[in-house]
Amino acid sequence: MSTPRKIQCTVDRVADHGDRVYTVDLKPLRPVPVFRPGQFLHLTLDDYDPAGFWPESRVFSIASSPGERAHLRIVYSVKGVYTTRMAQDLCSGMSVWVKMPYGEFVVDGTTDAVLIAGGTGITAFQAFIEGLVPEHPQKVVLLYGARRPGLLLGRDMIAEKERTVGNFRAFFVSETGVPISDQSSGTILPGRTNLDALKDCAVSDSAVYYLAGPPAMVSAMRVDLEQNGVAEANIRVDAWE
Repeated sequence: MSTPRKIQCTVDRVADHGDRVYTVDLKPLRPVPVFRPGQFLHLTLDDYDPAGFWPESRVFSIASSPGERAHLRIVYSVKGVYTTRMAQDLCSGMSVWVKMPYGEFVVDGTTDAVLIAGGTGITAFQAFIEGLVPEHPQKVVLLYGARRPGLLLGRDMIAEKERTVGNFRAFFVSETGVPISDQSSGTILPGRTNLDALKDCAVSDSAVYYLAGPPAMVSAMRVDLEQNGVAEANIRVDAWE
């Protein structure tokens, strides 16, 4: 596992998705250390002196591919004081610092995997999904819900992987709106994220279920999984506030 390093970055782009959800693309001033899909970084907006203490920061899943060592991407929603500051201050050309990589919430590609994401929790899975190859031998199922269709981030990439990777299936859910279907981006089901969407999707009894998203969603899904006979050892959680 790579030793965490502190790296100065330039903000390349900030995309506003609405509902105070943002994607931030960063250009590191040197190649980032090797990391695994699902790991996270610390980001600080404050100046950092390598001879001093690390400033106040927040953690974010790394949404970019491990193969892109000259590029980093994070996604965040405004939830508190620090992310409010991010929404106000982050802009193209700004200098920030990150330290990375951290975390053990890593999808095991050697077993069947069910990835359940709510909102920006999808960032914990994006790098893994992007790295799937057509001949991936294990089944991978994604259940991804958001408040509205426009907040289903990375939907085109996910739908493209579903077309090219035989063992990958994706289900999108939106709390608002009606079912939407098109050939480029799959189908969106109405309602809240729940296991009903997966009822016709068979995985092995040894499949591991990975949960990432708002605490309320993670807690509800964990209860549903256990009530449906999934062993506690086969449930992995990346809960966040």
